[in-house]
Amino acid sequence: MDQRKAHVFQEQRVLFEELKSLPRGAHVYKQQQNSQIFFRANKDKVFEECKKTLDNLVEEYKQCETSQSNTGETSSTSQDLNY
Repeated sequence: MDQRKAHVFQEQRVLFEELKSLPRGAHVYKQQQNSQIFFRANKDKVFEECKKTLDNLVEEYKQCETSQSNTGETSSTSQDLNY
């Protein structure tokens, strides 16, 4: 996994844990794409989007790890995948 993807993965893990720890009824805000404007969003919807993104990153990492093991290259451990 390259540096940028590793950074995105780490950001998603932190976001996932933060959203998971919020109490029921907490307000969350989502940034409007390509702007500095934030809108109030549904916590459950944002959590599901985050989980889906994180699941996709984990799947991509596993595929990358599999292709590297087939070519004989070594990769980092999968302990980062625990979320």
